[in-house]
Amino acid sequence: MKPVKREALFVLLLTVSVVLISTPVEIGKSALAPLLYVHDPLTQGDVSSAAVGQAFTVDIRIADVLNMVGYEFYLKWNTSLLDFISVKEGPFLNSSGAYQSFFVPKYPGSQGWPFTDTVYVADALYAPQLSTSASESGVLARITFEALAEGVGTLDLYSSILVQFDPFTPREITHSREVGYFAYPLPKVVAEPPEVLGIVPGESFNVSINAVNVVGVYNWTLKMRWTASLLNATGVVEESFLSDAGITGFTSSVDQSGGTLYVNATLTGAPSEGVSGNGTLATITFSAETRGSTDLELFDVRLYKQDGLVSPAAVESSSFTNTQRDASIIDSSISSNSVSKGQKVDITVVVKNNGVENETFTVRVDYDSQSVRSVTVNNLVPGATQTLSYEWDTSNVEPRTYTIKATIVETIPGEVNKADNTRTIGTVTVSGGGGIDFNLLLIGGVVAVVVVAAVVGFLFLRRRK
Repeated sequence: MKPVKREALFVLLLTVSVVLISTPVEIGKSALAPLLYVHDPLTQGDVSSAAVGQAFTVDIRIADVLNMVGYEFYLKWNTSLLDFISVKEGPFLNSSGAYQSFFVPKYPGSQGWPFTDTVYVADALYAPQLSTSASESGVLARITFEALAEGVGTLDLYSSILVQFDPFTPREITHSREVGYFAYPLPKVVAEPPEVLGIVPGESFNVSINAVNVVGVYNWTLKMRWTASLLNATGVVEESFLSDAGITGFTSSVDQSGGTLYVNATLTGAPSEGVSGNGTLATITFSAETRGSTDLELFDVRLYKQDGLVSPAAVESSSFTNTQRDASIIDSSISSNSVSKGQKVDITVVVKNNGVENETFTVRVDYDSQSVRSVTVNNLVPGATQTLSYEWDTSNVEPRTYTIKATIVETIPGEVNKADNTRTIGTVTVSGGGGIDFNLLLIGGVVAVVVVAAVVGFLFLRRRK
């Protein structure tokens, strides 16, 4: 489609602007080139996925912009895969409603808009000033689609304009763009295992980089980063995903001082259609140098087809920790194993920090599937214990036997021994309580009837005499 004239947004800005400043203003420059891109909040990347009939939303985001007062863009999609549902203004330009903006969307079904595969959005601040202009990063717009079919398609972001504040004439901001993608089933590049735990200094471990549901991959590249003082990357090996299909070229480099590595593999001939499906791209070997925690973050992951087009994939990174974090329930008690309904039961739980860091966590006591109470332990120092007290009021429970259990509710990051996070304390039998016993009431009623009958009979006989 042919975009509208590039002057349109500037005319919009001039129309809604009131020049309040008559002296020159120092605008400044962004340290980084601004980037306009498509982002899916669910996959945390540029790839969206949804089953047929399901809806999903993508954000149109800006990064590293300075003093922006307006923007416009077009987004185009494959109508055989996706159906447009809605477009809404994001919180970035109008500072989550703090400022007034003029949001103008054009989309399939709107008056005068002839396109079924494209949305156009323009947005500008009313009476923009330097103090109300938007800087840094945020969401410009949110666009919702429904998935119509399985497949792979592009969310093509193009012909965008960003406008910077100027007290006299708005000026355009030079920027770059990145498109988004729709794919179902969702292709992924995954670092496994997702968590590496309990590796002591001096030991080694492997992280596999796996492809899941990818389509037509002829070449792939990726980078990984970690805390250099904690881990040492000792080896990078190509695995069979591409090499089983044909001859490959494989390169890798490690910057140990910076805690990063780069890996690349490509087919050098057949098959020209690339490789699809699941498999392992590479294996990375690390050795632990000390204790601590770090992300094993995959970034700049790119899968390409033979023609150089991107084969989209979401990315899932891994993490490492060996800080010996461990909280446990070491003792517990119940004041009585048998009570009448309405009586209270005192419950005691003793917890201990077996790790090497201060820990904050919550311990909940339950009777069967119902909660008695939750108590939070704050900053328990290594080696210390703490006694927690609970009181269970049985006034509103049915008479029967209950199992009492204590649980450390949240998982402590990096905790290896989780078996002692739950403890069955014992059982409590709740009986009928202090109410009137029905059998006694029935007997008493019968006795009363007999007594009344005897009195009535006695009076009747007295009258006959």
